[in-house]
Formats: sequence, structure tokens, C-alpha cells
Amino acid sequence: MILIAIGIPTSSAQDEALVVERVRLPRAPEVDVGDRIATIVRFDLRRYALRFLTESHEGPRRPAPAWVRDHRLVGAINAGMFLPSGRSCGYLRARGEVRSDRRPARFDAVIGFDPRAERAPFAIGGTGCGFDLDGMTERYDSVLQGVRMMVDCEGRPQRTWRTRRYSAALLGADREGRAVMVHVRTPYRMQVLAEMLAADALGLRGLVYMEGGPEASLVIDAGRTQVREMGSWEDGFHEADDVREFWDLPNVVGVEAR
Repeated sequence: MILIAIGIPTSSAQDEALVVERVRLPRAPEVDVGDRIATIVRFDLRRYALRFLTESHEGPRRPAPAWVRDHRLVGAINAGMFLPSGRSCGYLRARGEVRSDRRPARFDAVIGFDPRAERAPFAIGGTGCGFDLDGMTERYDSVLQGVRMMVDCEGRPQRTWRTRRYSAALLGADREGRAVMVHVRTPYRMQVLAEMLAADALGLRGLVYMEGGPEASLVIDAGRTQVREMGSWEDGFHEADDVREFWDLPNVVGVEAR
């Protein structure tokens, strides 16, 4: 793994197509918990593909490590926020099949993969990133509407919709065109986290909030490259840094080897 103090590499363990970085964030949290580490995983999509898995089709819900194990994935992260029923809060289409037709007007970010024609294998849309949900559904067979853009496609932090503090799981891209998964257990206000992750040294370009609090999960199982990151703190819900087991998830974005 790479440990970076905002741009200063100190150690590494990686292959060319999958890179794991540990970044020490420059600002201390307001609550005295956490290690200020952001885990950043970058995937070369010539070697890896993304896939939605949902409890409505590949269920039942289970923790992220079980999704990875049961479906022989390389990794997984939350596929956005969800209702108590498990249905995605936003629009979700998996390889051409609509699994949630909700389209909340306040959701301002969208991700897409499985292109319908010759184009980039993965795309981010919404605020600061060009085309909207309708444009994404025209271009990609797998589409997820996210609640908020954290860092736009020019690398600028965006104004976030929540002022409370959370552990967080995020999905986006970088300036090299790789898919990027980010996990931060230390609780920050999302505006503060967005400003730190927009650091030029990190090269993030389009970063969408997926989930927060104890359910925020990121798992990588790729031989000797292992990542096990779970969230804990969420203002007004779970104000503690004591979660030691992954919570069940109804929907994930999985990573598969091509």
C-alpha cells in the first residue's frame, strides 16, 4: 500500500492495475476519534469491470466481505443510499435492467458503466461533470443516481448537502481515467472532507457520495492486496467509533477481473 501525507508517498505495495493508497488527511476531526486516514483504491478498467449487485436479484443482503466472497469479486463498495426495503434511494439500472426507477430531483450526481457504444468504460455525470441522468442512461447500461457530488470533474470541491459528521464511502474517477473507491472512517463534515479530497496531489476527478456512518464499507480481496474498511460514526445515529463488524448491505458496486 501507499501511505501519503497529502502527496508524499512513504510506502507501497501495488500492481499496475490496482493501487491502494493510505492518505493522512491534513485536518483533525472535530470529534476526538479516528486516524484521519483516507483509503483510496484505483482500478485500471482495462483489467477490471464494475458491476451492480442488489438484494432484489442477487440477495439476500449481507456485509461487503460476503458479497465479495459469494460472487467471486475483487472488491465492493456501497451502491448508494437505500430505503428500509433495500431499494436504492435514487435511480439504479444494472446492465439494462431498471432496479429502482426513483429519480429524486435533489440528487445531483450520477455514475455509469457498461457503455452502449464505443466510449469510456466508466463515466461520472451531474454537477460540474457534464451530462445529467438522462444523458447517462442514453450512453450506459449500468447507471446509479447518487445524492451528491463531492469533487467535480475539474477537481473542485462541491458544496455538500449535509453539515453533520460521518464516516464515508465514495466512488469516482481520477485524472488518469481509473475508477476510484474512497473510504474515510474518521468522521468529518462532508464539505470539509470534499475540500481535503480535492487536493491536486490526489488527482480525483468526479467523486460521488455513496454512503455514510456504520454502513460505509470498502473491501478488496486481490491476492496479497487486502482492504477491510468499515464506517462507524454518524451524528445523530451512532456517535461512537466502536463498530468492529461490517453491517449488512442490500446493494453494492462490485469489482470483477476481466
